[in-house]
Amino acid sequence: MESHNQARANAARRRQRETGESYAAALQAVRLDRLSRLGNLSEADGTPGGTCASLHERSVPDELTELVRYHSHRIAKYLYFAVDEGHYRDDLAEWQRNTLYKLTDALEHLHLLIGTIAAYLREAGMTDYFLRRYLQVRDDQQVEAFLTTSVAEHLSGLLGREEPQDSVIWHEVGRHIATRSGWSKPERHDELEVLLHAVYANYPDNSQAFDHLPTALRERILAVLPHLRDEPHDNDR
Repeated sequence: MESHNQARANAARRRQRETGESYAAALQAVRLDRLSRLGNLSEADGTPGGTCASLHERSVPDELTELVRYHSHRIAKYLYFAVDEGHYRDDLAEWQRNTLYKLTDALEHLHLLIGTIAAYLREAGMTDYFLRRYLQVRDDQQVEAFLTTSVAEHLSGLLGREEPQDSVIWHEVGRHIATRSGWSKPERHDELEVLLHAVYANYPDNSQAFDHLPTALRERILAVLPHLRDEPHDNDR
């Protein structure tokens, strides 16, 4: 059975062939059309409508973008450490200890990131129906599992609210993410984004893969690509 993500991707590719627009633009149009249809559904149809569509009309808040960038950087760093363990550990006991430490550290950041986004969206009016759908869980109890005390603390810091009683660390981290100070280092986040696009973007098969990016970021990615894909360098030509 085709997943929701795959169905949208296939629809976007069909639209891209028909209209000649970029894949990113086609995917955005497919999402808009789907959300518009969802917003027109009634409660009698068994699908809550309106809320998701209204959220779609709002731009993404800067603090959410920075939240994803911060935790993605941390997660990628721990995954790098976990992979690196395999190159020089001859002792299985040492390997398993260090690898699992790194992976569970990455998992903590991932759960915190997902939970904080979910908590933010719930406050913004997203219904439990859509939270279950987008978190890909079956019931509200599984949604609540993401909404931990650490998440509440983190969201308070991100939104500049008063620090909760008995707060440990995540309120301050959230505050630094929002203000791009302290633990949050935007220049390192840009480095990560450059490498992620260079490694995973569907380029050059899709020559417009980077068109939606800021010019400075796109130029950095294009400069990195030859070093990753065994393409000839200017000095070698």
